[in-house]
Amino acid sequence: MPVAGGCPVAERVREVAGRCGGRTAVVAPGGVLTYAGLWERAAEWRRRCEAAELGPGALVCVVSDGGAELPAIFLGLRAAGVVPLLVDALLPAARVESVLGRARPRAVITCPEEELRPAFATPGPRLPPEAGYVVFSSGSQGEPKGIVGQARGLLRFVDWEAAGIGAGPGTRTAMLTSPSFDVVFRDLLLPLCTGGELHIAGSAIRTSPGRVLPWLAARDIEVLHAVPSLATRWADAAGGSPARVAGLRSTLFAGEPLHDRHVTRWRSIAPSTRVFNLYGPAETTLAKFCHEVAAVPAPGVQPVGHPLPGTTFALEPVAGEPAARRVVITSPDGSLGYLAGSCGPEDELRLTRVSGVTRFVTQDRGERTGDGGLLVSGRLDTLVKRNGALVDIARIETAAAALPDLRTVCCLQLVPSGRIVLAVDGADPAEAGQVRRRLRPRLGMELPDEVRVLPALPLLPGGKVDRRSVRSLLEGEEVHG
Repeated sequence: MPVAGGCPVAERVREVAGRCGGRTAVVAPGGVLTYAGLWERAAEWRRRCEAAELGPGALVCVVSDGGAELPAIFLGLRAAGVVPLLVDALLPAARVESVLGRARPRAVITCPEEELRPAFATPGPRLPPEAGYVVFSSGSQGEPKGIVGQARGLLRFVDWEAAGIGAGPGTRTAMLTSPSFDVVFRDLLLPLCTGGELHIAGSAIRTSPGRVLPWLAARDIEVLHAVPSLATRWADAAGGSPARVAGLRSTLFAGEPLHDRHVTRWRSIAPSTRVFNLYGPAETTLAKFCHEVAAVPAPGVQPVGHPLPGTTFALEPVAGEPAARRVVITSPDGSLGYLAGSCGPEDELRLTRVSGVTRFVTQDRGERTGDGGLLVSGRLDTLVKRNGALVDIARIETAAAALPDLRTVCCLQLVPSGRIVLAVDGADPAEAGQVRRRLRPRLGMELPDEVRVLPALPLLPGGKVDRRSVRSLLEGEEVHG
């Protein structure tokens, strides 16, 4: 079956299925699919799209909890030239409805029922042939924005990653990522584009931190994509003697600052793993920088390294902040822009695509490392004023993350008081004052006004700290305290 519109990802998987039809492609809680079986299911989804007269460029939302049906649906939609928007079914209903309202898809597929139904009578415009998917930004810092990802960029990243870690036929890759987080495409496509095995954990494992490490060990997983906060939670939930993931060869972290303590802790669980730190906003397609962490990691936040082939970066001055430098990323493999109606005019100015090249002006502050690579030192909005003096709340988080008994940290300046509060989990609530005293030698005048201990910091589906929810909790306590 030729692939409509020449989708490079779907075409690659079709070629792999033609060569490796009898090999295992997908291992999920409900059973095993060979490559021939996977492509047969994808072909059925293509026929369903054609029967529904969706047509190339149509946006279709797939609401799934990340189950066994997702790979075939994604590939079938792409084979039909349809552009998928994956939404995690475990999100609150209001968040799902908000995404649908902003995206205005032509149809919605609900899983596990695999029901396809029309959505909006007046849907959004059809997307260009180069579009491979739509993803909404995490919303950890502001309102989520719809990003039109590039199909070719997906495949180029997968090919780069496969070559870099030596993934190929039979390599076992875990899928533990929320469907709403664009890292899910690394989980899905790395194995399926290289003849490997995609091992789907399913929502029962994904939402039970204490079961993740035993599952990774039992499946003898070789490749894992993870967020530092989430990996820390898996390790803590496993107790004092967590299962060792002896077969894990490559762990690729992204989404948050990676600290040396994260690396040291993870290597105690997976002693044979190589550890990579990836960086790249969703606007630039998956990741655009990579740093392999040394056997003994450098103290503190790890650099994100050098750009992928074809990508360049610049550090541009920021008006009114002489010491700050903003990271600007340029790549032919970046996204095609924001989904119409999902962002404001300022966002559109920061993300442009001209003559086949994407330029994205990030909100991240950066520094060049000694070897010409990049260290992301915080966000521009982490520089705040307290009593007329600038305070870097990213520096506070870095200092707190270095304390060995704290699992997750989040520092915010509250409104309207202007107080800087550090929220942590992993400490005894009675020791909040002690945490602040331990930070004093490291921070001096940048010491937070208060430390508050929470039972567990809320996380977004992708594993990042949900800063908006933390703010709501802290400001609510301040109002009612």
